[in-house]
Amino acid sequence: MEAPWVILRRFLGVVPKHAEAEHPAAISAALRAPPRVTILSVAASARPHATYPDKAPYLVAAGTSGLLICFAAGEAPIETADLIVARNFLPPPADPSRQPTTGSAERVPRRPGSMPAACNLRSLGLTPGIHDDDYVITELHVPEPGDRATKLRRFFSGAKLWIETDQLPNPLSGADREWAPSGVVAHEGKLWFFDLSWGLISCDPNVILPGLRFHGLPPGRRIHEPKPFIHTIRWIGVSNRMLRYVDIARDLDLDGRIAEKKVAVWTAIPDHDAGDCDYSIRWLKTYEMSFREIWNDQSYRETKMPRMIPEIVLVNPRNPNVVYFFLRGSLFGVDVPAHRVVEFIKDAHKLVAPGCRRCVLPWDLPPSIANGLVEPIVPFQEQSGSSTSGTSD
Repeated sequence: MEAPWVILRRFLGVVPKHAEAEHPAAISAALRAPPRVTILSVAASARPHATYPDKAPYLVAAGTSGLLICFAAGEAPIETADLIVARNFLPPPADPSRQPTTGSAERVPRRPGSMPAACNLRSLGLTPGIHDDDYVITELHVPEPGDRATKLRRFFSGAKLWIETDQLPNPLSGADREWAPSGVVAHEGKLWFFDLSWGLISCDPNVILPGLRFHGLPPGRRIHEPKPFIHTIRWIGVSNRMLRYVDIARDLDLDGRIAEKKVAVWTAIPDHDAGDCDYSIRWLKTYEMSFREIWNDQSYRETKMPRMIPEIVLVNPRNPNVVYFFLRGSLFGVDVPAHRVVEFIKDAHKLVAPGCRRCVLPWDLPPSIANGLVEPIVPFQEQSGSSTSGTSD
């Protein structure tokens, strides 16, 4: 049986003091099937500094190596000096809807004085190490235009050591604009750092001197500068083992006039013609669909949501046809080629607020807890006779 996946809220919960005796594990969660959101809880024992209880836990990355979590003041942290990696997850002893899944927390040593103390969370990624059970945390520092001092700061769990590699060739050499980090994706042993307005930079963090390679966005998708909420209309991630780019955009008709808004999904495939299939990619438009087609479908009308452009949340990591959106408190999945709503949660705003901007991550569950241990969702059609699956949270 293929391991299931869950949607994790990036703003984690905190185990209150009066409940610590009942929930002694460092990390715990009642796993919930999508489109419901799973909320991890962090115990006091997992905090790097018990004397700073005001620092809120925030999920930086989720992958096969574990979950990278930071602690920072404020609702939407950008930088932090305190990191832990949650791993070694165990299944619940009984009904997963009543007993949580638990995991351990490894504190990541702070960086030495030769490096900046704080990490930029939008440039921080997590990948497996060379040896079993090892992991690598990597931060990319892209120089200002005209500067060649590209840097990688990496933590190797096996050696428990931070290493800074500088003077790497600037992959943006000759560009006249600054890099605006939007996030990081781990895919096929590499990290893909991306700027949603411009492109991606790939590297293999397990190589002593990694090569940095720039990849532009699909044709016509580059804009001159990042917009404040570009992450609500664009998304980059992995689905069905391939790198995907998703956006909401207005196409032009044959006369150059602005046409209706559409959602499009592009797939990155190796560019063998470039002679370097390990790094070079080209974008293939997988599909696109107008929102008018989605709104006119019976499944959308049954949700009673308005005919408004939603925010992009993520793509189903197993099925690239299904894109998740957020609109006026509702979280829903759409089979875009079929223009049909397939999952729907009403009143989900309390789980992903503020908005859904950078507030959730998909996570493929490790085999130790995957099979049969996710609290199932009751199909919506069994409640109301509708063809749309989902329930209110």
